[in-house]
Amino acid sequence: MRAIAAFLVLWVHVSGSFLRLGPSGVWVHDLTGPINMGRIGVVMFFAISGFVVPFSIKLAHPHPIREFLLTRFFRLYPAYWLSIPLGIFANWLWSRPFTWPMLAVNLTMLEYIFDVDPIIGLYWTLAVEFVFYVCCALLVAMHSIANYRRIGLLVVLLLATHATIVAVSWNRVGGAYYSFSAWFINLAIMFWGTLYRAHSEDTGLERPERTLMWSVAIFIVIVYPLAFRFLIGVPLSFTIGYSIGVLLFIVGTRFLRITFAPLAWLGLVSYSVYLLHPVVLAVVLRGLMALPRDSWWRTWHLGAYVVLVAVVTSAVAAAVYYCIEKPFIALGRRLARRFFDQPDVVPRSVRASPS
Repeated sequence: MRAIAAFLVLWVHVSGSFLRLGPSGVWVHDLTGPINMGRIGVVMFFAISGFVVPFSIKLAHPHPIREFLLTRFFRLYPAYWLSIPLGIFANWLWSRPFTWPMLAVNLTMLEYIFDVDPIIGLYWTLAVEFVFYVCCALLVAMHSIANYRRIGLLVVLLLATHATIVAVSWNRVGGAYYSFSAWFINLAIMFWGTLYRAHSEDTGLERPERTLMWSVAIFIVIVYPLAFRFLIGVPLSFTIGYSIGVLLFIVGTRFLRITFAPLAWLGLVSYSVYLLHPVVLAVVLRGLMALPRDSWWRTWHLGAYVVLVAVVTSAVAAAVYYCIEKPFIALGRRLARRFFDQPDVVPRSVRASPS
């Protein structure tokens, strides 16, 4: 599902950017608009994070918060830092502005929190992930990470806050506050993923929590888009991506388990696919635009360009995963064991996991 989510986002970005070549097959891009395919991929990523990340916290260890934050740091930041100079290069290709203060803030992964322009636009999702990790650490500190009733109440609170902000602000100023309110529903989906994992593995989710978990799923998939459309006037394009993303996550984990080996491998490198496809896109597109208009390379079907960028991005992502991501993930785990005096209790099968 990570692979599917990453390539849905890639599809949207590549098909939209390559329209400037005037290719045939514009329908390839038109398909992505009505259902907000990019948001579907992002929502799937958020649900997967909620499903995976809290259960990676080793509560039985003496220092679970420190160990968790250290391993998460080495999971995310090395590849992210690599993407920054590559993103600067891609921006240079398009003559986009760049400043040193902008670079300094982007290095923290908190540029959206400090209202600084991102070097690559999709960094906003990483800021949401960062906040989610902090919330997980706080829940551990409050001995609430395994209290699923409290997590369920947190999900309801986040959804209620999102709905209130949208309802109050939409008719007054249009969609101006939607990006702010989206923080609440994105975090809600992540913690909902935690409840869903607890239910899937029967790890102490009692009947009220199970009812709440499924009620939230029904709300996001059915009630959310319809109520916001007909009661508030929010276009379906703003909400349907959340509905489909959560629905695909449920189907993919409960009813249609994906065991196709190539997709499993692409899931391993999906973080770098997500991070670096804008760079590959920019380099390929800029190179094509430098060619004469009647060049054969500029007469392809739009779908062929999507496939081309997907293949090149997969190759680049594989190199980054094996040379950067995987070694630093292993380093983070070694440092956690060394500094916090933890035995190596991670099964060999789990060590290869990108989570």
